[in-house]
Order: sequence, then C-alpha cells, then structure tokens
Amino acid sequence: MHIALYYGMGLPFGPTNTHERYKSTFRMPDYRRVDIGFSYHLKSDKKEHKSNALKYLKNVWISAEVFNLLQINNVISYLWVEDVSGRNYAVPNYLTSRQLNVKLHVDF
Repeated sequence: MHIALYYGMGLPFGPTNTHERYKSTFRMPDYRRVDIGFSYHLKSDKKEHKSNALKYLKNVWISAEVFNLLQINNVISYLWVEDVSGRNYAVPNYLTSRQLNVKLHVDF
C-alpha cells in the first residue's frame, strides 16, 4: 500500500496581456490532493510454478490506485475572458476529480 499527500501554496497570477510581475495581484487557491494505491505481487522469480504459462514470466504485479481520493476541485490555470465593455474576467480551469487506475506489470 502507498499513500501520497500533495500540497501547494497558491501562486500569484494576473492578466495575460501584461508581463510585469507587479500586476499579478490575484492568487490561485491552494492545491491539495491525496492519492492511495494498493499493489499485489502475483508471481516472483524466486517461486517455482508448475503451470506452463507462468514459468516464462519473471515478475507479475497488479496494482490499483485512486487519484484525488478526497475529490477536491483543484484549479490548474485561468482562462481570461473579455466582455463587450473591455473588462477581463478570470475563469478557472479545474483538474479532473477522482480517478481510478488499474495496472498489470509483467516482466518476461
């Protein structure tokens, strides 16, 4: 089993048409994420197997992981939209919510 905790303080940002650092007066929300995973070693190179199919494999692992376990809506960037009167608005782009990943790793 493994668990990973990620935390990032919010970065400053501003309108995209200016490159001056002092105009970055807004701040993104903090980035928080928890990932958890489980792995199982199905076959090791050290064990003898009588099955013909398994004798050609050195190692076999299966794992399942859950990314963003707490399903936190994290902002990755902002899209700037201008209205007809010339005012700019920052629209947040969110990362994906909870994801499930299943993996089979085989060494020959």
